[in-house]
Amino acid sequence: MNVALIATDIDGTFLRDDRHFDHDRFQAQLDKMNANGQHFVVASGNQLQHCIDVFDKINGEFTYVAENGSLVIDNHGHILHESLLAGPLVDELLTYVATTPELAGASISISGKQGSYLRPQDDNEIMRYFLSKRHVIDDLTNIDDHIYKATFSWDDEQANLHAKMINDHFAGQLRATVSGGGGFDVIAPHVNKATGLAYLQDHWQVAPSATAAFGDNGNDIEMLSEADYSYAMKNAIAPVKAAANYETRFDNNHDGVLDVIDTLI
Repeated sequence: MNVALIATDIDGTFLRDDRHFDHDRFQAQLDKMNANGQHFVVASGNQLQHCIDVFDKINGEFTYVAENGSLVIDNHGHILHESLLAGPLVDELLTYVATTPELAGASISISGKQGSYLRPQDDNEIMRYFLSKRHVIDDLTNIDDHIYKATFSWDDEQANLHAKMINDHFAGQLRATVSGGGGFDVIAPHVNKATGLAYLQDHWQVAPSATAAFGDNGNDIEMLSEADYSYAMKNAIAPVKAAANYETRFDNNHDGVLDVIDTLI
């Protein structure tokens, strides 16, 4: 096995449910990956700054595919690739959600280059964990920033139905991808974690046959298709397990990703 690129999702995959991971073990692995010339990629639907916060105490070379593929950036802050949403289209999306009865009650955040934007009523503990550099404002329209994605969540279990409504209404303009937790991200229609990973594969001249990827949820499925060594977490949802070539021995709470990385480096 000759793996040159290892990519992993964060929540439900790399992180335990308590939002921690074995820093010492991973630091030793990253040191070895760097020495071997292997690339490590954090591929997440999360805001870039949250990804940076998760790996804050880790030293070494690695790259982020953040915002569900909308932003590819190294850990020195050099942007390699980005896909932005047009402001008027974001405003149209917000109006559609606000005026569609079936979508009532959504919590909303907008992710931009200068930080995240949310309304006072949505500024809760969960948002504070996932969103850094928060700008709490009354009106989310006409935000003066480069916008990567919009995130919507509800208390019900209808995320897939809500996402379908968005995708049907904005077909060819926007795409909603379910990311767990009762919500989804809305991004450019051509963007996902797979496009970010594919960009890096081309950038580094790494084939899918030399790529490993890990995921647990629906927004990881396309990324897994870019890797011959595609791993569904033991705790992954059924569609992810069906899409992957392998399954980890352990779930996210028992360091399933780190266990496999030991065999890849």
